[in-house]
Amino acid sequence: MFEEEPVPPQGERARAVPVTEAVKQQAMDAAPVGITLTDPSLPDNPLVYVNDAYERITGYRREEVIGRNCRLLQGPETREAPVAKMRAAVAEAEPVTVTLRNYRKDGELFWNRVELAPLFDDDGEVAFYVGFQLDVTRRKHAERAARERARAYRDERMALEAVLSRVDGLLADVSATVVQASTREELQAQVCRCVASTPEYAFAWVGEYGLSGETVDPVVGFGGEAGAPRRVDELSLSFDDDDPVVAAVASNTIQLRDASECANGRLHGPEWPDRYGSVAVVPLSYGEVTYGVLAVYADEEGAFDEHERVVLASVGRTVATAINAVESHERVVADGVAEARLDVSGSELFPVVLAAGRECEVSFAGAEVADGEVSVLWDVTGVDAAVVLETAAAFPELSTSVVVDGEDGCLVSMTGSMGELVEGLAARGVEVTSLSADGDGASLVLSIPAGCDGRDVVSTVQSRFPGAALEAYRSGERSVRTRREFVAALDADLTDRQRAALVRAHAAGFFETPRAVSGETLAASMGVSTSTFHEHLRAALRKVVGEVVDGIAPTDGPL
Repeated sequence: MFEEEPVPPQGERARAVPVTEAVKQQAMDAAPVGITLTDPSLPDNPLVYVNDAYERITGYRREEVIGRNCRLLQGPETREAPVAKMRAAVAEAEPVTVTLRNYRKDGELFWNRVELAPLFDDDGEVAFYVGFQLDVTRRKHAERAARERARAYRDERMALEAVLSRVDGLLADVSATVVQASTREELQAQVCRCVASTPEYAFAWVGEYGLSGETVDPVVGFGGEAGAPRRVDELSLSFDDDDPVVAAVASNTIQLRDASECANGRLHGPEWPDRYGSVAVVPLSYGEVTYGVLAVYADEEGAFDEHERVVLASVGRTVATAINAVESHERVVADGVAEARLDVSGSELFPVVLAAGRECEVSFAGAEVADGEVSVLWDVTGVDAAVVLETAAAFPELSTSVVVDGEDGCLVSMTGSMGELVEGLAARGVEVTSLSADGDGASLVLSIPAGCDGRDVVSTVQSRFPGAALEAYRSGERSVRTRREFVAALDADLTDRQRAALVRAHAAGFFETPRAVSGETLAASMGVSTSTFHEHLRAALRKVVGEVVDGIAPTDGPL
């Protein structure tokens, strides 16, 4: 066994390894920070020693700096304050720490953290000044970036607070306006006045879609001196494909544009005054219906940013919702009715494609609601159900089922885009009167109540089925009692199953003599038993007869 040597006290161990001058020199040369010594006994207190790290930091070799004052690293961007602080410390033989801009040999600017301290001899006199240099450029850049981010966040917060404050005021004014307005014209005029009276904005106008849904017609505007009304309807504005108004309509999103970004420095065509610097065009959309646009102008360029987009998007939604509410009220109290006829031969509607490709006739036979989903019934003459289903396979977004399959035709039920359109139109009081297609063409007829903007109805159909073109539009007085009103009265009593049984029975020829279809077949198409089908049908017929007996059946004649 070996005996362990006793561990000497700390002091004895330190004395056992004497540090020579060579060791000190090696340690200083290997240090990761720059180390310098200056001799104040020599003229101009020159450098007498620099280590390897100093050479790496400054780019100077030892022989290039020995004998020179350390001010050789200073340059145009070196500030006087830290230099004066070092000069005063040297004069008082005191240590000092400063951070200043210095220059490397190649002229590159860097931040240098300098710690300077006097070294005294045995008589208490300053023999040398030792300096430690550390390149803190990255840290200074990080600190500057942090300050800039903090400043940007502060500016962003202040801008957002200003926007939110403006939102509260503008939305409060607009909301008060839309609540008080009784007509669409009054609503649009007052909204323009509210927006134009906002100090940041110079002018505002509202435009409505043309009947074809392809043009925007300015109808009211306010701005200029004291927010006076301006006759924008007399400007005869035309919008090319690059116009922000066209872009807002096409994309259904707000468009922000500066005059310098537009052709010839004009926000719109040559008829438009070029005194405004920027514009924001806000689509007025509710659901799938776009009623028009709100165009807001500012005198200066760059007036509209993402914050403005938030403000105006809220205004646009509020105005569109109010327009929908006003028109819904007008539909309830109005007595007139209009009919729109569209040529849908160029569309990709299933009945149009079927009629054109199979040389058959297809007509709209009604709609029914089951499990919250609207189904459209199509009466097909000239082909059997197998051919219809084969064509329907090319429309994967549609779900098709056969209700009745006859010798020279069939009745099919289909859910999908057409059902969604029927449901959306019905929510606005618009009824699909007919849709018929054959080898020569196809047409869609809509019954539109007074107070409902026919332009928006046509635009809705065209957005769903590109290729649909307005063929005719006529207005007239409503008859004493319309089929739509009669059906509306029944809808409050009829359940979805009762209505489905009634619609299918009528469309399939169940009430004809002899019957074209049996109750068993109709029950199977609805997925219910025969007895359940007859129960639904009897209940529906009892309610229909009740309406007739009470003397409120619809009058004869088209809508």
